[in-house]
Amino acid sequence: MFATQQKKNANLHIVLAALLAALAMTLLNAFEPPTVDDVAHYYYARHFAEDPLHPYEFEIEWHQRPIEAWNVMVPPVYAYCWAPAIAWFPDSVVAQRFCLLPVTWLFCASLLALLRRYTGRHATALMWLFALGPAVLPGLNNMLEVPMLAVGLAALLVFHRAVERSSLGAAIGSGVLLGLAFQTKYSAFAFLGPFVLLGVLRRRPRELALSLLLAAVVALGIEGLLSLSHGGGSYFLNRLSQATPRDWPHVLIGMFLQVGVLGMPTTLLALRALRSPRWLIGAAAGLYLTGHVVIMAFPPTASSSRLFAPDALAYLVMSLCTWVTTFALFGRLLLPELGRLRLPPASGHRPTRWLLCAWFCSEIAASLVISPFPAARRVLTILLAMAFAAGWLLAHRRDSGRFVRNVTILSVLLGIGYQAVDFVEGRAAEQAAEQAVAYARSTAPKAKVYFTGGWAFEFCAPRAGLKPFLKGRTALDEGDLVVVGSIDGIEVPWFAEDPRLVQVHEIDITDHVPASLLFHHYCGRRPFDGQRGPRYIARILRATTALPVGSLHSIEDEGPQPMRRESH
Repeated sequence: MFATQQKKNANLHIVLAALLAALAMTLLNAFEPPTVDDVAHYYYARHFAEDPLHPYEFEIEWHQRPIEAWNVMVPPVYAYCWAPAIAWFPDSVVAQRFCLLPVTWLFCASLLALLRRYTGRHATALMWLFALGPAVLPGLNNMLEVPMLAVGLAALLVFHRAVERSSLGAAIGSGVLLGLAFQTKYSAFAFLGPFVLLGVLRRRPRELALSLLLAAVVALGIEGLLSLSHGGGSYFLNRLSQATPRDWPHVLIGMFLQVGVLGMPTTLLALRALRSPRWLIGAAAGLYLTGHVVIMAFPPTASSSRLFAPDALAYLVMSLCTWVTTFALFGRLLLPELGRLRLPPASGHRPTRWLLCAWFCSEIAASLVISPFPAARRVLTILLAMAFAAGWLLAHRRDSGRFVRNVTILSVLLGIGYQAVDFVEGRAAEQAAEQAVAYARSTAPKAKVYFTGGWAFEFCAPRAGLKPFLKGRTALDEGDLVVVGSIDGIEVPWFAEDPRLVQVHEIDITDHVPASLLFHHYCGRRPFDGQRGPRYIARILRATTALPVGSLHSIEDEGPQPMRRESH
């Protein structure tokens, strides 16, 4: 009876603690417009709300280039979750975000339940450390990573139950969830490693085979439904065939630097778990904080030597600290006899150590396989495996509770700081659109006003009253205006400069926040950089004569995607 009551209390704690964390995540993201690729996800969810039986039968105007929806990689599960919120609250991003609270809660609850299995009393603190830390919080928006992790972690949690209880029902449930995670974002492939490792090391081949079989059935079943609605063809294979070659040095350096900085909280926990002296832990914390200050104080410039620039050296030192500590952590797990004190003898320790080490290695391999370019979201499962390993070893330290709470507070504060920068950047695009409309109304009230630009500007401009200037679709009359939005002034439109389009005004959105995430956290080798000058620039062009459809020269690339700062 007492054990049953304890289990109920533990489950209630998971539900309530996860709900509180999910509310915090949602509230901190609710007032920011879609800022990056979640703009494309919005297009899909909006269409799914209008025509759920034919989800890919439309054109997406991505960066003002009409593209068949079948040719953009947006798996369907999350779009179907988002679609009802758009149908109910089509004009309110805030309401839509709160409608998606159950998805964020599932992420927090699954993460907390899994952490309780490995880290015991530290589980709640570690959930807050990860969920509201700098790796996850600023990338929440309406991106696919947190929903994918929510379903994937739930699948892994249910598979733990299947392994522990030799339950075929739980194995079936975990397989269904894993298949749904794959169709939420294809990077759920990264969960294949821990599934196989858990089944093999715990000697449950029957449950593993059944779970993976059901995952394949669900994933392929959804593919079949999509093919039926489209009239043939595989959506996944179509996207796979269009994969671009990888720049391996760029991807590897990106992993090194992204993990090196975003893994800071886990590094501090690992140092404590390794029984490092207090002065060393304090020096590491000071190193990370100083590194952030240096990066913000010395933003990259076109003329600076990138190898010996202060910000580059700060990244190098922080990343070396993280990776050296990480290798020491997993070395300790694999070879506990190297330490002066052995781990307490208890059943299951050796398989658990092997599982945690192999899990980490499998996540590195999976990230390299599925990452066409580096970004913070590409290393989330690596950071997750690091947190589980550090937390498991730290759970053997009786005097570590206060230290874990302090590191959690530091991680959450850093995550909120990153999120504040993300909000400022989304708001900058919104302000640029609003000011462009105000200028057009005051100077050319009868002119038609179009826009070109990507990411947040592409979402905010139509809401402000601008029309998309579509490649091959839009003609201009004399006197019409085109607003060219540009992140930091280096994002380019789809068309080349033309003497028939004369710049008549420029809007600079400048603030005093010395950091930027857009070119880094989402699609770069480094999670953030220093910021100087205008954060967003909108140039307003006026047509001096009529421009028929197709009269502008198109820049033949993949669209006006933001350029990587590393190349500047």
